[in-house]
Amino acid sequence: MSAPVAPERVRAAVDVERVRRGGFAEFVRRAWPLVESAPLSWGWHLDAVCEHLEAVARREMRDLVINVPPGTSKTLLASVLWPAWLWTLDPTHRLITASFNERVILHNARRTRALIDSPWWAARWPEVAIPRGASASKAVDFYALNSGGWRYSVTVRGAVLGMHADSHVVDDPIDPQGAAMASGLELEAVLRWHHETMATRFRDQSRSARVLVMQRLHERDLAAEMERAGATVLCLPMRFERHHPRRYARDPRTEEGELLVPGRYPEDVVARLESSLGPFGTAAQLQQRPAPAGGGIFRAEWLRRFWVELPREASWTLSVDAAFKGGDGSDFVSIQVWCHAGPDHWLVDRDTRRMSFTETCAAIEAMSARWPRAVTKLIEAKANGPAIIDALTGRLSGLTPVEPQGGKESRAHAVAPLFASGNVLLPHPERAQYPDGRRGAPWLRGGVVDLSRDAAEGSFEASLIGFPRARHDDDVDAATQALNHRAGSFVSRLRAAFGPQKDRP
Repeated sequence: MSAPVAPERVRAAVDVERVRRGGFAEFVRRAWPLVESAPLSWGWHLDAVCEHLEAVARREMRDLVINVPPGTSKTLLASVLWPAWLWTLDPTHRLITASFNERVILHNARRTRALIDSPWWAARWPEVAIPRGASASKAVDFYALNSGGWRYSVTVRGAVLGMHADSHVVDDPIDPQGAAMASGLELEAVLRWHHETMATRFRDQSRSARVLVMQRLHERDLAAEMERAGATVLCLPMRFERHHPRRYARDPRTEEGELLVPGRYPEDVVARLESSLGPFGTAAQLQQRPAPAGGGIFRAEWLRRFWVELPREASWTLSVDAAFKGGDGSDFVSIQVWCHAGPDHWLVDRDTRRMSFTETCAAIEAMSARWPRAVTKLIEAKANGPAIIDALTGRLSGLTPVEPQGGKESRAHAVAPLFASGNVLLPHPERAQYPDGRRGAPWLRGGVVDLSRDAAEGSFEASLIGFPRARHDDDVDAATQALNHRAGSFVSRLRAAFGPQKDRP
């Protein structure tokens, strides 16, 4: 008579079979208590994350971006449990995982290692183990399996020399709590790390896969870069938006504002979060938008339009925001013409694109010829502005160097009341007419402002409303330069924009 099978062996066999049939979602349910003390509260959003990560494991997707709010278990799934589940499928799989914060990435790696070292795991996948014994390493930044797989953890922008993996998992490449302070240099540094360092860190480029988990912080962040390169995007905002530009097609919610995880984040909790985060923090961390849907410093409902009529008695300004260098990787150059009369300001023409130094000078001359009344020509005394002034002196009159006061956002806040009061007018996209016979304003979008995937690249309104998180801020810089120069004291208007304040001692 055969000996009875131990209950634990039966449970282990049942678990392995259920995971085999149920996939990553079933693995999460069974492994959860070993890595997280809080009880698992399942929701449809976890099904969505698990399905997408499964598709990456099967290489049905090669690049995946997950944009979901904090506190919805995204890190636990992608950075802790998914690497372990991959090893149940392929014990030789190698992963590089990264985050902006060393403590966070090592904590995640430690939890995965603890799971692999647990008796629960040994009873189910004994062939997948980390070597034990006196000579075995206890490190968590790098650990290898006896089957050939391994996990290497590194901070974003860190070195990964000699390491070639099958999958990369990047979880929060920039601190979402400090997103407001993220500089353009920091954004560019992360993109360089992604393109120049991590792009070559694969064993087999034909089978490589990348998973990025982050909140949307800026139109030039890594999520946007991967999306433009063809990555699949799973975007689940905290509140449902029917017209969200990255709406998940299978989102079961139907009511505007319906919550993502009402059991864990009910209305009162979300409302407190929104109040604490402010409009830009709410947009980035909860709604997965770099800027609020209706705008931040500049609101969509403030934008007014005009047809053809401009006042006869007016002054005119040509405003230039130049770039540091020309070429495909440089910032845009923005050349604008404004008409001013009384309290009102009309944007009447605009040329915004990447230009070389020679092209910039030629474009300024062309705009000056088109609008000869724009005698005052404002050129910021930074980037290659001084060189432009030198090159055009003697060929154009009214060249005026402008030393910017305050930061970009301060200058925007100073003129925001002009937009709010309806004193800034934009051309009607269909009815505007120009002296050279052109009609319409192709650089404006008619009707409702569209902040969809490509709008920020060429739309004046989208760059204005998305500021300071839009992909380009050159149009805003040129506009605020013209308006601040015309409207008077920058300091007095900035104080007025923020309301009365007590004098400091």
